[in-house]
This record gives sequence, structure tokens and C-alpha cells, in this order.
Amino acid sequence: MGGGERVAIHSIKEALREGHEVSLATEEFDVVSFEDFFGVQGFFKNVQLLTYRPFRPIIRKAVLYQRLIYHQSRLRKIVSKRRMFDLILNTAEVANQPSTRLPAIQYCYFPEYFSHLESNGHSKLWESYYWPAKVFYHDRVSRIDRLLAVSDFTRKFVRDRWGREATTLYPPCPIDLYSNLTVQKRDLVVTVGRMAPEKRMGLFLEIARRLPDIDFTIIGSIVTDKGSYYDMLRTAAPANVSFVVAPLRKVREILGSAKVYVHCAQNEHFGITIVEAMAAGCVPVVNDSGGPREIVPHDVGFRWKQVDDAVGQVSRLVKDDDVRRELSKSAVSRARQFGPDQFEGGLGKVLREYA
Repeated sequence: MGGGERVAIHSIKEALREGHEVSLATEEFDVVSFEDFFGVQGFFKNVQLLTYRPFRPIIRKAVLYQRLIYHQSRLRKIVSKRRMFDLILNTAEVANQPSTRLPAIQYCYFPEYFSHLESNGHSKLWESYYWPAKVFYHDRVSRIDRLLAVSDFTRKFVRDRWGREATTLYPPCPIDLYSNLTVQKRDLVVTVGRMAPEKRMGLFLEIARRLPDIDFTIIGSIVTDKGSYYDMLRTAAPANVSFVVAPLRKVREILGSAKVYVHCAQNEHFGITIVEAMAAGCVPVVNDSGGPREIVPHDVGFRWKQVDDAVGQVSRLVKDDDVRRELSKSAVSRARQFGPDQFEGGLGKVLREYA
């Protein structure tokens, strides 16, 4: 659970505030555990839950198409049975946008399927396999009234690949979690994320290896089918690297005590963990690409393209406390621009267009 669920929570909050009746169509989930995880006890008492069984592939082949058919059939059934809906707001992927004539709003992340569908690196066989899905996604997009993008990076992607204009609405980041931290900063560098190859945590280990006198910590979760990657990281990690497998909200003191936050993933659609780290007073050192480039202007932190640059930036921040303190203040101020109030206010303006 993470950014997508948080977007859904604050979308529902704003819709209720605007006076709408809200129904949530989704796969079955543990309501109590969900509310506890996000600290929103009793949240769903004012929401009609329309749930269906989680997707399970029937066979191991063509899972993409099984998933598309499954979600479309379940969601279409929900919408067709209840004709009192006035508007559909989809905060899941485009494939979950049901076939309907109702006005529809889509919140767009960076659709990973297009990295496959549009890639020139795949064989003709794979292109043929993905072609029907590509047609389906483009059809879904063409029927959506309004597209909202998680970042300018995604907005440009939507325009280039889908031929549609979108409005950038940055996601709600839980910056309030870090408003009352009292821990002291120390020579600690952290990164946060799923321990999966696309997060490029091997680069984080390389930075740590070249700065042996500084402590480094990886905070994150182990992806179910990526356990071997986590084991590889543990094996390759130098002595100055520690691992904390836990949700970020449970280890916020670690983030609060760190001086620097390093983000190695490339071309990410946004980067909520970067904003959280900034809210905790960490100076961000991020890969110069995608959404992170928007989050971190030059007066807030550093951006890098080569590992050598990242090593130098981290070293400077740890050694020069005057520079670090100044950037830390700017980072905290910048983080406030990505809070829940900003997201809800922007979404409220969109919802009022359909009132």
C-alpha cells in the first residue's frame, strides 16, 4: 500500500467535503487494516463499498489479458446495476476505467505497460502480443473526459503517447507525519523504496562503498517475487550500510535523523518518498530525471546523472553543515507545496466543474 491508495483517500475526502455521495468500487480488502495503516480510522463509514474478489489468474499465460477482462467485467457490472452515479473518478490504472457513457476523470501515473507496448526493443512477437492491449488502452483514454497527471513528466508523456492534454495535480504527500520530529541530525544517508531492480539500489550501495566513513540505511519493503534481489543487496552491501524492512511511517525517526536522502530510481513518475524525506529535513540528492527533477530545484537539493556526481554531493552535504542546514530549510518549505491540502484543493476545482 502506498501512493495510489493515498490518492484515493484524499480524493474521497474532497468529494465528501464537496457534498457528494461516494461509492468505492475496488477489489475486496481488509478495511480495518487499511484504516490503521494510513491512520484514517472510521474513514469508510461514509463511503459505500462496492467490492469484488481480488484477481487470480486462471492460467499462467496471458495474465495481462485475464486481468483486463476480469476487472472490466466486474466494474461494468457494478456500474450497470447502479444507475445513480453522476461521475466516475478513477485513481487506479486506465484499464480499470469501466465502459460507460458517464463523465469520467482519470488520475494518471506513469503507465508502465507503455514502456513495453511502445518499446522498440521488443521482438515482433511481443509487439503482436501487446498490440490488442495497446488498442484497448488508447480506446479507454479516448473516452475519458478529463485527465489529471501526477507530474509534468507524466503530463508530457500523456500528450506524447496518448495524444491528450492533461492537468498536473501533484499527489497528496503525508508531510504532517514529520512536523513534530525532535531527533538530532547525524551523519546518516538514507534511501526509501521497494527493494526491486527498478529502484536501482545497487547504485546506493556504490555511493556508500565510496564513502566508508558515513552511515547509509535502506528503508523499504521486500517485493514478494523479488526476494532474491533483496538477498543480493544484502550480500553486496558494504559494512556501513544497514537495512530496515518496515513501512516508512513506522521508522520516521530514522528519516528525521538523516542529513541526506538519496534517490536512485530513473524516470519515476513522481517520488512521494522524496517529499517525505524533505519534510523530515533531509537534503535530497536525486537522479536528474522524471518527476524528481520537478520536486528538487537547485535551491532545495542536488540532482545527478553520474554516480561520481552523487558521491561528491553527498560528501559535501555531510561535511559542510552550513550548506546542509540552508538547503534543509528550503527542502522543508518546498515539501509543504505537496501536502494533502494542495491536492484536495486542486481536485475540488475539477469536481465543481461537474456539479
